Amino acid sequence: MYVTKDGKIQSDKQQTYKIKRKNKKHPLLRKVIKTFFITLLILFLLIIAVGGYAAYKIYNIAKDAKLSKNDLAIKYENSVIKDMKGNTLGVLNGNENRESISLSEMPEYLPKAFISIEDERFYEHKGVDIKRTLKATYTYIANKGNSPFGGSTITQQLVKNLTQEKEDTWQRKVREMVRAYYVEQEMSKEEILELYLNLIFLGDTVYGVQKGSNYYFSKDAKDLSLAESAFLAGINHSPNYYNPFIENNEQVLENIKTRTKIVLDKMHELGNINTEEEYTKALNEVEQGLKFKQGAFPQTVFSYHTDAAINQIIAQFQELHDWTYEQAKLYLSSGGFTIYTTQDPTMQAKMQEEFNQEKYRRTAYDKNGNLQQSQASMVLIDHKTGYVLAICNRFDKKTDAFGFNIATDGTRQTGSSMKPLAVLAPAIDKGIITAATVFDDNPTSFNNGTYNPKNYGYTYKGLITVRDAIAYSQNIPMVKAMCLLTPGESIKFLKSVGITSIDEVNDNVLPLALGGLTYGVTPLQMAGAYAAIANDGLYIKPTFYTKVVDSQGNIVLEADQTKTQVISKEAAYVVKEILTQPVKTGTSTNCTVEGMSVGAKTGTTNNDYDRWFCGFTPYYTATVWYGYDSSATITGWATNPAGQIWTGVMRSVHSGLEPKTFQETKPENVVEVEVCKKSGFLASSYCKRYGTSYTEYFVKGTEPVQTCPYHSYAKVCTQSGLLANPNCPSTRSVYGRGEYIGNSNLWQTSSYYYKPKNIPLQVCTIH
Repeated sequence: MYVTKDGKIQSDKQQTYKIKRKNKKHPLLRKVIKTFFITLLILFLLIIAVGGYAAYKIYNIAKDAKLSKNDLAIKYENSVIKDMKGNTLGVLNGNENRESISLSEMPEYLPKAFISIEDERFYEHKGVDIKRTLKATYTYIANKGNSPFGGSTITQQLVKNLTQEKEDTWQRKVREMVRAYYVEQEMSKEEILELYLNLIFLGDTVYGVQKGSNYYFSKDAKDLSLAESAFLAGINHSPNYYNPFIENNEQVLENIKTRTKIVLDKMHELGNINTEEEYTKALNEVEQGLKFKQGAFPQTVFSYHTDAAINQIIAQFQELHDWTYEQAKLYLSSGGFTIYTTQDPTMQAKMQEEFNQEKYRRTAYDKNGNLQQSQASMVLIDHKTGYVLAICNRFDKKTDAFGFNIATDGTRQTGSSMKPLAVLAPAIDKGIITAATVFDDNPTSFNNGTYNPKNYGYTYKGLITVRDAIAYSQNIPMVKAMCLLTPGESIKFLKSVGITSIDEVNDNVLPLALGGLTYGVTPLQMAGAYAAIANDGLYIKPTFYTKVVDSQGNIVLEADQTKTQVISKEAAYVVKEILTQPVKTGTSTNCTVEGMSVGAKTGTTNNDYDRWFCGFTPYYTATVWYGYDSSATITGWATNPAGQIWTGVMRSVHSGLEPKTFQETKPENVVEVEVCKKSGFLASSYCKRYGTSYTEYFVKGTEPVQTCPYHSYAKVCTQSGLLANPNCPSTRSVYGRGEYIGNSNLWQTSSYYYKPKNIPLQVCTIH
């Protein structure tokens, strides 16, 4: 039973009927309500999903965006650069006109002007001004992608200037906001403001308020008036638009007046000007026209060596701290460091003296008919330490800071100077060839007739040892040796000695033996690779500096000198001895250094576009490239100009040094064996008689054990003319010369053998 509100009693059946009847009265309403709540639930779930996804994306961006104080630690002190003798080479500021100063060295109104116009709640927010950001976002949407102002705080602008991230995406903006927050946790407001005012771009090549003051008013920042401070703050968003030094600048000067007054008005509104009199005076100064006076900025021009040292340090800072180039450069130039380079002032001066000689200045027309001025680059290394002692580029005076550096950036084809690196060193180290291995130097086709290299001058020498093939720079024997080594193994070795410009796909071909590369090699890379041979097979990554020290004497950074034993010291010694042959009898007989062993190799590319000379003594390794910026044929030289430069410099830097030879450091496991240069086998008495025997160096275990089959001797029966047997009553001695039998001119392997010539093969049958 059921009691109603009015006190009546109804049965359960009556009550159930009433409920059913009531529900039937509003079926549509029920459906609408049900649909509404389901829709609301779906929207709620979508919001959670979208919000969760957005939060996930933001989290992934934010987790990698943290900046520490170390990333921003700038002392605003100039860094000093010294050579290896302790002489000061200069003060670092690079190609930017920047001089850092502290807040205490700035006038009162300069920081206030920037805060007023750029970030009025600077001292209130934690890196991101939420109110300004929301307003900027609303304005951006309302104006369909345009907004008269941005939402970035001074801290955010500092982050953007340091990271140099400029892409216009929401991800970048989120990253910037997160980094700004972290910066505010690590640094005080004063530190942030000081760094910002020293970092900002203020037009032309001017960075920071000190240089900005110098540039626009020829005065220090501390002497700026209120109006002048407002001008600098006002142009921050578009400095070049307000440059008063451009021609026909009447409109620019009007724009400057308008913009500067806006800044002064904002400062006045915020109470950042002490008195009404100062405000009025500043307005009058602007109205009458600011007294602009352009300051001169003599550019600091370092040597190419110093440029390379600075860039090497910056690159190492980037790698260590995951910094951008801008961060690393600012840290180095403004950290009050002492940078110790490896530049030897005496050697640098001697090299420059050689480069100053007028005889090296030539002109030629490139293939497009443009007149070119000859250029050159030289790198000198102490191969025992890996220190680059001196470099020179070009024959004209260096006038730019951090310009193109041929030594470190100029990749050129190497020609035959690549042979000792691509073929000789790795093949001897692996025991594939020896210095005495003989190849038939004749016109030969490779790869089933698709590759047909030629010798320089189309001269062929027949049977020739590896030593003499290098001495006279014969191409065919080196390609045959590459077939045995394989280009893949050659590439592995080249990369191990710092030649990173190798293309592992396109350079994996036989022409690699002759320096046929896709991208070429820099003089520095060639010097580093040859230095590994000179240094008993130990490759040391070339470096232009030793250490960076802070003002307290603490070492902040030391040179990253990777050391790798790329070939055995025994193999390196054999290669060194082979490379003395071009200087003794081959292509480089003019390139001697008195009292010193010299190992060297020339290089000439197609059409005589490039000339190389790479060589070493027991003391130093040096490489020289000579050519033109735009390839042009090198003519008018009786001898290789690169070799002349190398010889002139090396004779000068070795003057007064104790004489040394490679033999003084010959490893125990290098043996000397007398061999025949026609076969590469052990010399017989007949080899000596015919003048083909000589002493060669071998890694122990690779020396020949068979006697020369080329020079033959036999006893012949005088009656039959056949090889004598023990019963022949009368014999005579016959001397024969072996005949080289190769596969064919379609050369695939190194297999060869000899058969006697002029000596019968059958034994006498008469007796």
